[in-house]
Amino acid sequence: MIKVEYLMSVYSGSCLCGAVTYKAKGEPRRVFECYCTWCQKISGGPSRAYAVFDMGKVTYEGGKVSEFVDTKTEHGFKMTNRFCSKCASPVEMLVERVPDGQFVPLGTIDQRQNLNVHEGLWGQEALPHVAFKDGREVRKQGGASELV
Repeated sequence: MIKVEYLMSVYSGSCLCGAVTYKAKGEPRRVFECYCTWCQKISGGPSRAYAVFDMGKVTYEGGKVSEFVDTKTEHGFKMTNRFCSKCASPVEMLVERVPDGQFVPLGTIDQRQNLNVHEGLWGQEALPHVAFKDGREVRKQGGASELV
């Protein structure tokens, strides 16, 4: 009898202070950068990048996680930003419109250099100084909207 083993990818990560850690099993189904006003304001930067894992594939340990639930987003659906209660680093975002996904901020993933951002969303709201990488699809809004 031949035994076949499949190696499952496991990603690890943490908040800035290391109090909250996590493991994500499997490959992310989407890796993207978002330029919407909400992501700009919640991150304090021109964009925010995420790796989206299937719900239940990311498990958190350690410190207390707090959350900010925004029911009045510009997008019209609820978004929950989860962050370390000690250092305030974001560790997860949940999006009402994508109930089966866990959005993990790319910068918190230890193996982030191995993940490639393939698309951009909400390009119509990008700040004037933002230059889109050649070859990357950037959509005007979210989902499957038209390209910028």
